[in-house]
Amino acid sequence: MIAEQRRERILREIVMRGRLEVADFARRTDLSGMTIRRDLAVLAERGLIRRVHGGAVLPETADAPAVGTRGIGSSSRPVATIGLIVPDAAYYFPPVIRGVGEAARSAGIRIVLGTTDYDPREETHQLARLDAGGADAIMLVTARPGVDDGMTWQAIADIRTPVVLVERSADGAPTTLRVDSVRSDHGFGAELAVDHLAERGHRGVGLLLRETATAPWIADGHARATRRHGMADAPVVFAPSLRWGDGSTSDLLRAFLDDCLDAGIHAAVVLPDDLAVSLLGIAEGRGLRVPEDFAIVAYDDEIASFATVPLTAIAPPKLAVGRRALEACLMRLEQRDLAPAQRVQLTPAINVREST
Repeated sequence: MIAEQRRERILREIVMRGRLEVADFARRTDLSGMTIRRDLAVLAERGLIRRVHGGAVLPETADAPAVGTRGIGSSSRPVATIGLIVPDAAYYFPPVIRGVGEAARSAGIRIVLGTTDYDPREETHQLARLDAGGADAIMLVTARPGVDDGMTWQAIADIRTPVVLVERSADGAPTTLRVDSVRSDHGFGAELAVDHLAERGHRGVGLLLRETATAPWIADGHARATRRHGMADAPVVFAPSLRWGDGSTSDLLRAFLDDCLDAGIHAAVVLPDDLAVSLLGIAEGRGLRVPEDFAIVAYDDEIASFATVPLTAIAPPKLAVGRRALEACLMRLEQRDLAPAQRVQLTPAINVREST
């Protein structure tokens, strides 16, 4: 690392954290204390920092040039570079990415996006690549529905860069591994849907779920809420990932609807929206009126409002999850090991439409 690059990194550190401690910075960067103190002297001579015992801070004068004229926080000189790894950039994740981007722009942070196509090996590769490339922090949406198999924890343990899990849980992480998480409380979202249907007189609520990372949480929330309301047992069906052209999904939807009606169940919660729209089409094809004969609550609220009968939907707070994940990264960068690990859950909302 050449001298000006070191000084740029030192200045970013002070802008981001408000202070630089020589001993701590040397430990984290493998630079010698003598080299850091020499760079601090140069930056102090330029009026960009003020030396204090053990390190440096930003100047206190009103006309200090630390951020503006130096360009720290601009696109060419970001305060920090943070990686964002997602399984894909379609359907669910664009609002999360947008929330990260909005928060990053206001903070002068550069975001580097990577997708894994749900390949755990690619996820491990990208974690290592971002770590080796000098990313200040990494936001990770894991490729697997669960992260309790040890593979993700090991990949995180193998790098030095702090990691924040996004829309994933840190439950099951080794206690020695400091990892933050920010996610939607999907269990609460499912309870919200069941409560809404119970208020409309339904004494049972079926559940149809595509096998996704959020499905187990939604199943747990559905079970809690139906027990709380003393509801009759209702069909709970997990739909496999789409297999184009074989008709398996349509067959499963028809069987699910039959099972609900045979059990006297006239309402269902369905994840995700496209599955709910398909169920609506099958119900209408049989001459059932929605919501009079069968009520549907979709989960995700990406396309639910465009259905022939606009679908009531549970909307996870995706933008807010993205923003809070970036804030968690910044807190980790500012306070390092002094910051307690965060496990943040944000509650979804319900958008009531004609299907209930």
